[in-house]
Amino acid sequence: MSLYNQEFNKDNVILRYILVALLADLKNIVYIYNQVDEDTVKKIDIPFYYSITGNERFLLDNFLYSAEERGKAIGDYEVVPRAIVQMSSMAIDSGSMTNKYVRAEFVKNIKGELKTFNMETNFLPINMSFDVTVVCSNNLEMLKVTESVISKLYKANLYQVDLGMFRIEASYQVPEDYSQEKLFEFSIDDKKEFKVTFPIEVQSFIPVFEYGILLPEIDELIKGDGLGIGMYRNGEIRFGGVYQEFNTSINDITLSPDSALESNQPGSFNYNSPNGRVYNTADLTSRVVDEESTDSRQWRNADDQEG
Repeated sequence: MSLYNQEFNKDNVILRYILVALLADLKNIVYIYNQVDEDTVKKIDIPFYYSITGNERFLLDNFLYSAEERGKAIGDYEVVPRAIVQMSSMAIDSGSMTNKYVRAEFVKNIKGELKTFNMETNFLPINMSFDVTVVCSNNLEMLKVTESVISKLYKANLYQVDLGMFRIEASYQVPEDYSQEKLFEFSIDDKKEFKVTFPIEVQSFIPVFEYGILLPEIDELIKGDGLGIGMYRNGEIRFGGVYQEFNTSINDITLSPDSALESNQPGSFNYNSPNGRVYNTADLTSRVVDEESTDSRQWRNADDQEG
């Protein structure tokens, strides 16, 4: 089995999918240029990271104890400039809700086979707020970063979030105001860091399935390995509801009825002998007026309308 089909504890988390898609969209977008010498200009990419640092024990276990034996570097090796993204809040935008439940189809890998599911889904609109801090090394670099962020990100940007079975739309906006932290007084052991901070507002959706079914619960609710589309019924998901075979037959047009106006008249349709009327293949002209039959005039009540 390939790594793509394997699932881990970090999978099936929709908020994480939205965050990862945001970082992927921000990758290689913001950059600056440094004038190395008179004839050389160097491009400096600004990577965006999510803040995953924990407590002191986490830092000691990963960056101090047995670091040299495991081939890890010791010391401050973080790249500058860099951007750190951290989620500050999340809220449901109830004013933007439309239909509560709509039918949504998605595909999920079940035991090595792609299965199609059809479930009532409520796409809840959400707003997520992120605080972004861009660490710079000097005042000039801070000004370059601010100019690049405004040029590349202002004001709204669209991207898609892959949930592993279907995609949802998302967008993020950057504000008009940017905060710049400058160091005018510092001691010898202080870190000379200049920071540009600004928020990012992300608007997206959380698909909520009928009866509050979570993504990890879909595998447990499946009953049977039949063909078709999986639908939720009475506490379980069963497959079916898809035509597997169509039996059709095509008859000659000359077998059409010729003795009555209605095609469902008893005995008017003979499958054994071609006694039907043949279509007129002559050229059509507006100069010839065909006389309408009495049955046809009675069928459309032409006498009552004209009289």
